[in-house]
Amino acid sequence: MFMSLIEELTEKGRGMHAYAATAKTAFAQASAHPDQAAAFYLLGKIAEEFVDLHERMPLSTEELNQFFGRYAAAAQALQDAEDKQDAAGMLAALNAVAGQMAAKG
Repeated sequence: MFMSLIEELTEKGRGMHAYAATAKTAFAQASAHPDQAAAFYLLGKIAEEFVDLHERMPLSTEELNQFFGRYAAAAQALQDAEDKQDAAGMLAALNAVAGQMAAKG
């Protein structure tokens, strides 16, 4: 479910336009899937903020790859929690992802 965002991001080249498109997809998925809305919204905001912060700044391939790794790990953590169908686990995953992304920017 959440890994579909990573697939889209990869298919679109993992650049700024890909992150912008992925953010839109995540927000649409948040509306379409109310039970997973918080996770989709969080992933959408992370992608959107990345674009807002770096849109006019040149980034090295290494920086893009590092962010992609963090973003993919966040999506995987949320996917793992969703697969377990455990509300407390999903809340813990959401908090962990939000905290990690807030700390690293």
